[in-house]
Amino acid sequence: MGGAVSEKQLEALTKELGGKSLPDLSALSAAEIASLTESLRRARRAQEEQLKRAFDGALGHIPLLLRGPVRKILLP
Repeated sequence: MGGAVSEKQLEALTKELGGKSLPDLSALSAAEIASLTESLRRARRAQEEQLKRAFDGALGHIPLLLRGPVRKILLP
């Protein structure tokens, strides 16, 4: 299917999984590892964008002069 899995691919996937290596990952092909790694990266980016939009929306309820200090307090 996708060829041999390199150590670099497994390390990249393990990093995307938060440093947790799963024993069954070695059963996946190189193409499956690459696809899963990219899917996790896209999901993480989408989550970060959604959280940023939600935070910015929440700041919209705070008076303009207080937004800077509130941002500094909540996002150190």
